[in-house]
Amino acid sequence: MQKMLIGGHLVGAEEWLAVLNPYTGEPVDHVARGGAVHVDQAVALARHGAEKMREMPLSQRAAILRHVAELIRQERGALATLLTQETGKLIGESRIEVERAAMVFELAAEACHHPRATQFPPESFTDGASRFGFWAREPLGVVASILAFNLPLAHAAQKAAPAIAAGNAVILKPSTEAPLTVLRLGLLLYRAGMPPEALSILTGKGEDLGHALAAHPLVQMLTFTGSREVGLNLPVQASAKRIEMELDTLGVLVACPTADPELVAEVVACCGFMMAGQSATSIQHVWAHQSLLEPLANALAERLAPLRAGNPMDETTSLPPLIHPRALERVAQWVDDALQRGARALTGAKAEPPFYLPTVLTDVPPDSPLYAEAVFGPVVILHAYETPHELLRQLNCLSIGVRLAVYTRDIAEAFELARHARALSVHINDTPTLPIDPVVRGDLQEHHMCFEDMLQRIERLSQPKYVGFGKMALF
Repeated sequence: MQKMLIGGHLVGAEEWLAVLNPYTGEPVDHVARGGAVHVDQAVALARHGAEKMREMPLSQRAAILRHVAELIRQERGALATLLTQETGKLIGESRIEVERAAMVFELAAEACHHPRATQFPPESFTDGASRFGFWAREPLGVVASILAFNLPLAHAAQKAAPAIAAGNAVILKPSTEAPLTVLRLGLLLYRAGMPPEALSILTGKGEDLGHALAAHPLVQMLTFTGSREVGLNLPVQASAKRIEMELDTLGVLVACPTADPELVAEVVACCGFMMAGQSATSIQHVWAHQSLLEPLANALAERLAPLRAGNPMDETTSLPPLIHPRALERVAQWVDDALQRGARALTGAKAEPPFYLPTVLTDVPPDSPLYAEAVFGPVVILHAYETPHELLRQLNCLSIGVRLAVYTRDIAEAFELARHARALSVHINDTPTLPIDPVVRGDLQEHHMCFEDMLQRIERLSQPKYVGFGKMALF
C-alpha cells in the first residue's frame, strides 16, 4: 500500500486503487485515492515550500538536481523493473527511460549555472539618460503537473527538473495506471535534499485531482501531458493561470521515390511498434511514393513476422501488452471500424489479450477515427502518393499535430517538404522519435530536450522582474 507524498508526509486515504500489471492483470501494488482535500493540503504546504525554494541559492538547486540524477542511476535496475511492472513496456525500453530521466535532471543542474539576468538599456530612451537596468528571473511559486502513463518517470523528470531549477515548489499528479515509479522518484528527491514542503505527489483519479489542481487559485502554473480530449478542457477550469499542454500527435513518415524501401521498413517496424505504439512519437501513417508501396509493404511484413508478444521482463520479447483492457478494446474497435469502411489489413488486425498484434492497413478512409486521431496502439497505415503536391494536400489535412520523418536522397525534395508541411517537427532521413516533446499553449510550440532548450523551459517556469537604478551623482 503506497501512500501519497504531501509536503514530506506519507498520507493515506479512505479508498485505495489497484495498480495492475498490464501483462498479468494482477495488482503490482495499491495507492491512495486522493481528492480535493489533499490538493488543498499539498498547495498549502507548497506555498511555504515555494518560499524556501525562492531563497535557495542556484548552486544548492543544482546540487539537488545532480544528486537525484546519481540516485536514479544507482537504482536503475529497480526503477526499470517497476516501470515494466506498472506500464507493461519492455524491460529494455524501461532502462532507456530511466537513463533519460537522469539525463534531464543533469541538464537542469547545468542550466542552473547559466546567467539569469539580462541587461536592459534605459538610456536608449530620451528620458533614460544615466539610468541602468536589468531583467532578473523569479520563480512562479507553485507549479502543478499532470502526467501520462506511457513515460511516467521521464515525464515526471521533464516537469519537475526545470521547475526546481527555476526555484518553484512542485506538485505531481501521476496517471492512475502508472503512479509507482513517480512516487519512488519523490522519495529520491527528498533524499537528494529537496525541501519536503516543496514537493508533493498526489495519486488518484484525474476527475478527483486534475480538476482540483486546475481550478486551485494558488497554483500559479499547470502543465499537462495526455489526451487531447482532456487537455482541451483544462484551460476552462484553469481560468487565468499559466497552462502548458503536451497533447496527442501523429507520427508520419514519407518515403520519397529515392528512398530505400528496406531501410524505411526497418524504421517503421521499430518506430511504429515500440511501446506497442503507445507513444506520441510512434509512426502511425506512412506515405510512400506509388513506386515504393509494394516493395515497402513486403519488406515491412517480413520484419513484423518475427515480433514476439510475451512477458515484457523477458529480454527476448519484442511486443509488449497495451496498458489496460480498455485501451485494447479501443484499438480493436477503431481497426474494425476502418475495415468496415473499406480498409484492407495486410497483417494483424487481431487482438490476443493483453496484446494487439502488429497491424498494417491500407485504404483507410479519411473519415475513419483511425485516420485522423492518434490510435496509441501497434497500428500503421500505408498510403500511396503520386506527386509532392498531392502528398502535401493529404498531409496538411491532418487536424492534429504531426511529427514528420522524410526519407529521400533528393535534398531539394527534402527542403520543399520541410518548408510546406504543417508539422511540429521535420526529421530528414531520421525517425520522429527524438525526444523533443512539443509544448502547445495557444499558438506556442516549443521544444525542450537539449541544453539550450532546457534554459527556455526554465524561463517559462519563471517570471521577469525589472530592476532599475536612477542617476547617482557621485562624480
